[in-house]
Amino acid sequence: MEKRPLRLIPKLLIMISTVSAFILSAGAVFPSQGQTIKDSLRRTVAIPPRVERILSLQPEITRILVALGAADRLVGVDYFIGRDDHLFKILFPGGTRLPVVSMPDESVNKELIVRLDPDIIFTSPTELQVPESIQRSLGIPVAALASMGSFDGLLKEMELVGALTGLGERAGELGRYFQEKIRFITESIGPLDPEDRPKTYLAFWSSLVRTPVFYEPVQAAGGRNVADNLLPSHLGTIGTIITVEQVIKWDPDVILIQGSFLPRERQVTVGGVLADKRLGSVTAIKQGRVHYTLGFWYWWDPAAVLAETLYLAKLFHPEKFGRLDLEQEGNAIFKMFYKKTDIFTNLMRFLDFHEWTEK
Repeated sequence: MEKRPLRLIPKLLIMISTVSAFILSAGAVFPSQGQTIKDSLRRTVAIPPRVERILSLQPEITRILVALGAADRLVGVDYFIGRDDHLFKILFPGGTRLPVVSMPDESVNKELIVRLDPDIIFTSPTELQVPESIQRSLGIPVAALASMGSFDGLLKEMELVGALTGLGERAGELGRYFQEKIRFITESIGPLDPEDRPKTYLAFWSSLVRTPVFYEPVQAAGGRNVADNLLPSHLGTIGTIITVEQVIKWDPDVILIQGSFLPRERQVTVGGVLADKRLGSVTAIKQGRVHYTLGFWYWWDPAAVLAETLYLAKLFHPEKFGRLDLEQEGNAIFKMFYKKTDIFTNLMRFLDFHEWTEK
């Protein structure tokens, strides 16, 4: 697949930054009826003045609620958080007892939603028909939100959820902490010429040829996503499908594989990619620079993406981050967000990410 012409880049930026278009009124809470936001599908959603009961079918929002201390507002969750997310079970063990409302085929139990009586529902923008279907049939406001690979999008989600729950002060504290960590990374790297940014290919979503066209951790860590000039496959995602021939043509210096799945669940592995004879001419293969990264684990965890960006900075620029103790930093980040110790260490053990914690 050839790269899209540069004239298409503005369209791409509009699509991937949709989540940044939240329209929030001034103040930490919504004091009256009539407040609205624009969600990631560009839908206008009316927000209730008080939000005490939240149904989150979007894992990123669910994690933010836990980080803000609003987990007790949750009345139900999606199938992934409820059944498969190994990290969520550590962060909020009680969450596994919440009713599971959505299924892997994107269907939802509307009768259960009525019984749960939420004030607002959050869904993923990848489920294009679900938000409008629920809102039209049940009359409950539904917002489809995701960070879409953007730090700004994630920060605005935290701001929004903080405002909805009356926890704006905590949301602001976490937002400032997030920005300070990213600033530390970018200032430590300093200005870079394009050739000093390693060309990076991201193999995400259990496929060698599915890749995000926008992923800010790579840019912030001093790398360059080779798929940056492509367009996403459809609205609500930032992923596209390419060919092995395109990977060879790009000749990346580094290949990153989404490794947020448990080892036994990985369909694409570092060993498998290194042994792929089709890729033998690629610089990353010849130099053994194929690594796991966290990637989107049903969108982001705000603490995990900070730790991931630190890891990528150390991977791309070891001369500037060689002394960084990623395990210590990762545990401190997770403690800031979730007030629990050794979460990062336990996560690395679950995922068998020995390389991440090597001194």
